[in-house]
Amino acid sequence: MGPADFGLKVASDEELAKREELVDRVLHELARAGLPACRNENGAAHDGGAVVSLDWMVKEDGGGVFVEWQGSEELRRAAMGVPTTGELTNEMLHEAAKALSDRGDDPDLIHSGAVDRHMQAAMIGILSSAGLRAFDPADEYLPFGIQVEF
Repeated sequence: MGPADFGLKVASDEELAKREELVDRVLHELARAGLPACRNENGAAHDGGAVVSLDWMVKEDGGGVFVEWQGSEELRRAAMGVPTTGELTNEMLHEAAKALSDRGDDPDLIHSGAVDRHMQAAMIGILSSAGLRAFDPADEYLPFGIQVEF
């Protein structure tokens, strides 16, 4: 089964090639500005920095090139309310998820959100200055994400 079997429309090969070029350009411009940046590879762990993703769907269905800031593992764990070192278990993650609604005033959670928000603004400025169209896509699934276009 492919994406079309689920009603998803894949961008043309030409459009996907343009997006690949754009991913390379975004990675280059962020690195040139001194920010750690990597391509989002499925399942790959990231130790913090900009993560650049290519979504293969047609633009009308949300496809394109996206950037998201990822804080360090220590900050991410603190924001989740789990120990900042050691192995994470499914039980620990489940308990942390259940407790999230009671942690609205947690300083680590607030700080993590503030870092993401400020890095979103900074990366939009950096990419725009480099001649790219970078903006907040207002996507509830990517609250501090950036969409980038030529």
